[in-house]
Amino acid sequence: MSRVTPDYEAARSWHLADSQRAERVTAFEFALMQVNEAYQRWVTQSARLVGHPDISFNEVVVLHVVRMQERAKDAATIAKLINRDDLPNVLYNLRKLVGLGLVKKVKVGSSTLFEVTERGTLESNRYADLRKVLLLDSMEEIVNIDSKLDSLMALMHVMTGLYDSASREVVVIDPKTAFASESPSALQK
Repeated sequence: MSRVTPDYEAARSWHLADSQRAERVTAFEFALMQVNEAYQRWVTQSARLVGHPDISFNEVVVLHVVRMQERAKDAATIAKLINRDDLPNVLYNLRKLVGLGLVKKVKVGSSTLFEVTERGTLESNRYADLRKVLLLDSMEEIVNIDSKLDSLMALMHVMTGLYDSASREVVVIDPKTAFASESPSALQK
């Protein structure tokens, strides 16, 4: 049996984790990325199975948000609900869903709203059924899953706020000032 060298901790450390909190946050971020990638694969593969072989993750999410609460929504509301600030891309997703016959435009006064079509309802129902059987039912084995999900959801909302706040701060920082002590050639890279 081999032994771990004394340099093991040094060998696995890196620039994002120079303290215990930084290690935890880095581990959280990696777990978040892994969950996100697994979630995107699940959403896309499931949506493709129930109807569209060429639908993207963002389009599936937009479809389900359009259907949420069974009421029409405008593009800005849809973007806000999924925490997206790229409205042109959300509009592109909506145009593609309209082209696929899953969503339709509805004029209400001067506003353009989007609502799910009969076909979109059928395919999102199929997705919900598949999700129940393959995902939700398998969660029954996890002890205290509901309270764990509640706690996790609360934490995720707080973390979303922290990342959004940090993101707003980053946009106003001048890199020439923030990294003034570095050589000019380092800033060019």
